[in-house]
Amino acid sequence: MHNEFGKEEKYKLYRKVSELLHPTISKKNISDYKIIINDDLLPVRVSYPKKVSNIKSVFLFVHGDSNVTNCFEKYSDISSELALEFDKLVISIEYDEEGNIVDMYKKVFDTFKYIYDNLLESKVSKENITVMGDSTGGAIILDIIKKMEVPKVVLFYPVLSGEYFGKTKYNSIIENNKIDHDLVYKLKEYYEGYEDNKELFYLQNKDLKKYPNILLLIGNVDPLIDEAKEFESLDDNIVLKIVGFANHGFLGTNDSEMKKETFLYMHDFIEGDLSGKKTN
Repeated sequence: MHNEFGKEEKYKLYRKVSELLHPTISKKNISDYKIIINDDLLPVRVSYPKKVSNIKSVFLFVHGDSNVTNCFEKYSDISSELALEFDKLVISIEYDEEGNIVDMYKKVFDTFKYIYDNLLESKVSKENITVMGDSTGGAIILDIIKKMEVPKVVLFYPVLSGEYFGKTKYNSIIENNKIDHDLVYKLKEYYEGYEDNKELFYLQNKDLKKYPNILLLIGNVDPLIDEAKEFESLDDNIVLKIVGFANHGFLGTNDSEMKKETFLYMHDFIEGDLSGKKTN
């Protein structure tokens, strides 16, 4: 397994979900641990805002595969930056991308639902939980919200169509721009053996009867931009925002202007200006 969060193997720390909202050791130290919330579930990582005395808002995050996003060992920094920028607790599910993808989806769902239900039991309101995922993690989030209702979702350049194995109707995949010239190859490699599994690719199995408020962020030079545009057309609750000069995996960027644009769209959505509705 390649390490998505950092080079060092972290010590394990056993904590209930409710205890993550009220840390008994320093927020820096607890962020350095793999958190075990239940022996039957996947571990999680946590990143805290500046003040931890009265946490009421949470980002529940499913990361993408760094072989696809090029965010090697960056997800710890990404989570920390999100926590500080938006003044929220970030809970990231840590999972092994190797092995059976269908089994992995189930493990992530079981862990996600356990955390979500326990957050509600700990008096965190649904409106204060934002569900997030990037790339292949975004595809996992779409699988999760087909199985349970959540109020608000942010998807960064999610994998949607599964049309990475030859013929495709999306021009952006065919053109496969110079910046992300190997993205389609990496997606083909990641999903090898699952090309006929429609459950993994939302645009092949569109069965959501009710859409939550969704903010969809994608870079203007991402080969997946055309499938993102199709996804936006499915429902008025899906808001597509295109980040300028950004490619797949831009959450890991050091470009300050790209971050500023991304965070601006997120603030507008999360704080209610867009309210999940298209604004033309």
